[in-house]
Amino acid sequence: MDKGVGHVYPAKLAFTLNNALLRLFQPVDKVIEALGIEPDDVVIDFGCGPGLYTVPLARKAKRVIGIDVQAGMLEKATSYAERSDVKEFYLSDGRGIPLPDSTADLVFMRWVYHELEDRQAVLREMTRILKPDGRLAIMEKTRRGFRPIGPPTVSASRIADSIGDVGLSAGGEIQIGNESIVIGKRSSN
Repeated sequence: MDKGVGHVYPAKLAFTLNNALLRLFQPVDKVIEALGIEPDDVVIDFGCGPGLYTVPLARKAKRVIGIDVQAGMLEKATSYAERSDVKEFYLSDGRGIPLPDSTADLVFMRWVYHELEDRQAVLREMTRILKPDGRLAIMEKTRRGFRPIGPPTVSASRIADSIGDVGLSAGGEIQIGNESIVIGKRSSN
């Protein structure tokens, strides 16, 4: 199950990725606003971890699906989502997602790209599940910040190149703090 994803953040440390203190300092609502989600959208939170973004995404979209490579993370996300509209969670390394073609208006990946071992296979699968005109939004730390913790820095141009390599067109870049959201768009054909 872990061939598509290389090193993963341990599920036993899930509490560091979603807790009340972290939610005070993370710009979750700002990120979600920047994604331009419509009320009828189907959104996939790939690499959802313990659900930091999954539940708030459900406040904007019609349907949200959480996917993670670790069963322990999905248990935490399911527990966190109990009082929300999020009811769909899948275990997947991203190379084979049990959803039909053209399911999602948006696939959101935060702090996952740098962990992908088989990037092209995973990004091709994300493209498969996107609807025509659907968007892939990859959020990574792209500039060094003052905090020494967190994921490694990945250049936005590297992410954009990977998105282009799977046939998605450039959809822009949004900067939030020392992170960037790089957008790829599936053609309408």
